[in-house]
Amino acid sequence: MSNLIDLVGRLSASFQRLQLRFAIGGAIANNYWGVVRTTQDIDCLIAIPAIKFQVFADELTTLGCRFRDAASQETGITVTEILSQTRNRKFVECFCDNVRVELFVPAVPLQEEILRRAVTVDLGGYQVPITTAEDLILVKIAFHRVKDILDVRGILWVQREQLDFDYLRTWSARSLEAQSQAELENLIHTYCVTE
Repeated sequence: MSNLIDLVGRLSASFQRLQLRFAIGGAIANNYWGVVRTTQDIDCLIAIPAIKFQVFADELTTLGCRFRDAASQETGITVTEILSQTRNRKFVECFCDNVRVELFVPAVPLQEEILRRAVTVDLGGYQVPITTAEDLILVKIAFHRVKDILDVRGILWVQREQLDFDYLRTWSARSLEAQSQAELENLIHTYCVTE
């Protein structure tokens, strides 16, 4: 885990040098807000202005990041591939020190809000902006994998007295389908001391 945190710190320092808006999410943020679990990858929401694509590609290359093609062969980081992945998938997947790094680009209003609300925390001696507990809950409810729902339960339980429930309900109504909204409300009532 220390190697993973070191990579998070190096990525964060690079993105800060480039003056990019970003927030670490996924299991790294979950481990800060909720119940710790193991992870093998890094998830990051990052806004990359078109004029910075080349310096961004150069920075990833300097960090030792590489792309992998369909045959799992490593290839260099190129602006062409960054553009292709952001256009087609809304995220860029690369590998650094054999760690998968997923760099999501904002595509919906909630993601812009996540970047606006990110909080800087100390992770292994690095100052790193991470997704807030509330925003992480919303994203994980939207993804809705088994591990995401388990993470949501953990965050709700650990952070139950600090969460902004008004924010959660407002953005749940704005960004989630009715079934997911109802599930989140049920989880809030199950795991939290509500007002």
